[in-house]
This record gives sequence, structure tokens and C-alpha cells, in this order.
Amino acid sequence: MQKVDFDEYAETYRQSLNACFAPFGARDTFFDEYKVKCIKEWVIFNDRAYDILDYGCGVGKIAGLLAKEFSKSTVYGWDISKESLRVARDEYRELANIHFVDELPQEQKYNFLVVTMVFHHIHPAERIEALEKMKNLLKPGGKIIVFEHNPLNPFTQYIVKTCASDTDARLILRPRFIKLAKSCGFDIAFKRHILFFPWPSKLLWHLERLLRFIPLGAQYVVVLTQK
Repeated sequence: MQKVDFDEYAETYRQSLNACFAPFGARDTFFDEYKVKCIKEWVIFNDRAYDILDYGCGVGKIAGLLAKEFSKSTVYGWDISKESLRVARDEYRELANIHFVDELPQEQKYNFLVVTMVFHHIHPAERIEALEKMKNLLKPGGKIIVFEHNPLNPFTQYIVKTCASDTDARLILRPRFIKLAKSCGFDIAFKRHILFFPWPSKLLWHLERLLRFIPLGAQYVVVLTQK
């Protein structure tokens, strides 16, 4: 299976995502804003001077929202795709508290790592190494916030099969990911199934609270801390 070159999709990434979401009447902005809402409600409860890393930031969609929501914090976006970083720098150049980098100095540590839809692009044999690298980037007491696709959800299966940038995707079940994280020395501070409905609605947001134990949400969130 050939690894996706995200440089090829940098300019059209948003459009290609929305083409996949179109049959469901959904937009990529909803999914991005939803994740930041999850982070604010369950993990980062105030806007202090944190260092936040969007690990695998792509074109900066989540990083940009984080920089706006947590204006006292410094947000860093890192990715292996230089073209994606170029697009991100251009789009968010007016935000003073965001920096997009193609290298992660080992001396730089972060309070929070946000890892959004990254692990299904990492080969299973390389996931432990990736988690160890992320662990080394944390400040004492730091947390890693992981959002991933749920293979049990038919909506997710459709999106992954139709999205050109997901041709190398290898989805990972939440229990399997948790087992992997624990084997790397992490504790699980929080876990929840999310995105049962792909539309913005206060009613649906509250309904999802009741459904959180049902393993059929389109995605899941897991928050990791060091033992």
C-alpha cells in the first residue's frame, strides 16, 4: 500500500473533503469546530499561557481554531508535508500566536499535543515509535488528545473509501488503540465515542452525551497522560 503524499493534496484538501461529505450534508468546518469544542469541554478548561502542538497539522485547520480559542497560548503546527505547511502559513499569517514548523526540536516541550486523524495514516508497525516520540514532547503533566476514525461506523467507512487522501488508511479500533497506548506507558485520562450526527445542533450535542457509551460514533477521542 503506497503512502499518501499530502503535498499533492495541499491546495485542494478542503474541497476534496467536502466532496466526500456532500452526500451527508456535512462540511469540514463542522468537524473541526466540533473537535475544538470537545477539547474545551473535556481537556483544556481555561486559556492560560500553554504551549500546544497540533501534531500532523496538515493545512492547519485545527491549529488555526486552537490559536483563536486559546489566544493566550502559543500554538505550533507540525507536519511532514511542506506544501501543507505553506498553505497553512499563508491562511493563518495574521495570527500572532501560531507557528507552523517542519522540524520539532527535542528541547521544545508542550502542555498539550493534539493528534487529529493521524494514526490511521501511520503504518501499524510504526505506531509505537510514533507514540514514544509524542511522549518525549510532553511537559510534566502534559496530555495527548487523540481523535481517530471509528471503523465500526458505516459513515466513516464510506468517507475513508471515497476520500483520495485516505487511500493508505488503516483504521484502528478504540480498544486496540488504548491497548497500544498503555503498552507505551500511558494512562487513559478520558475516552469517548463522538460524532454520532454530522450536523451542528445543540440538541444533537446533548443527545450524544447519552450515546457516548455506544461504540458507533463516527470517531472517538482518547486523552493520554504519562504514568
